[in-house]
Amino acid sequence: MKKTALLFALSACLLTPRTAHANDGGFWDMLFRWDTKFSGYGTDFHLVCLTESGHQVHGCEEWFTKLRYFFHRDKIKHEFATRDELTLQPQTVAFDKIRHEVNLRVAYFHSYGQRIPDAKLAANDDKRNDHRTVHAIKIQAVYYYRINRYFDVGVGQGVVPLFGDDVTNLWRGISTVSFVVAPKGRWYGRLEGSYFTHTITGADLGHPTSSLISGPGWNAAAIFGFDLRRIGT
Repeated sequence: MKKTALLFALSACLLTPRTAHANDGGFWDMLFRWDTKFSGYGTDFHLVCLTESGHQVHGCEEWFTKLRYFFHRDKIKHEFATRDELTLQPQTVAFDKIRHEVNLRVAYFHSYGQRIPDAKLAANDDKRNDHRTVHAIKIQAVYYYRINRYFDVGVGQGVVPLFGDDVTNLWRGISTVSFVVAPKGRWYGRLEGSYFTHTITGADLGHPTSSLISGPGWNAAAIFGFDLRRIGT
């Protein structure tokens, strides 16, 4: 089980585009309470990091450069620092002193199993065994407040477009409340409640005779991931 979880976490870094401001971290996520089941991988890109007093922290975006030391934490060294307002010299900052983060969350999801359950398909549906993949991208702006090294709380707002064969211009808005628990080490767990807007019907997924209707509502998720900023010196 541990090897499987590690594989999912490492896949997050390999599958996520390396655009601006990425840290050495990733997560494995699932979309629950959707009749079409999704699993996915993603990461957070840190746009702004601030201390309690509002000073910008430089170096908290590490561009995956520490990933090679995943199993050698003693080799991980960070350069989190602020600039002294008078001397402009860098002042070292510990990770747990980064109180505020504004992140761009990007995740890729794919459906698994049957696209629409048999119970929601019409008897004369000519695609009763439809395992075609539906793809989704979660794009969110997320603000986090770091209580200490072990606990973060955050809120986010974004959009989840969906696409695939016979999927028509489909998307859902998403608002998220997030709680991060990080025991000592690189791993963390994230408990989230997300409210999804808009309604998805069977017709949106290529089954016009289906009874599937997934309206706006809350989705609870437990997410597993790692963040190498939390270890090292």
